[in-house]
Amino acid sequence: MTEEQEIPYVNISTDNTFFIHQPKYSNWKCYLFGNRPGGNGIMYVPSEGRVPNRFVRFMMRICFDCLWVKDT
Repeated sequence: MTEEQEIPYVNISTDNTFFIHQPKYSNWKCYLFGNRPGGNGIMYVPSEGRVPNRFVRFMMRICFDCLWVKDT
């Protein structure tokens, strides 16, 4: 099997040099499992365009005590 797979955020130039690019992050932060801004808990920042919708954020707040904050 000699299928070529496209790897996200990795570019291979013609001289077999690899370039790894970090994804752009969104301006949303999720403070997980009871953590709040300024705390020492777990924080998640999704990639740009991968932020969950309002209903998912609401259910995460109710079920898991996660707080989503949008940076201004």
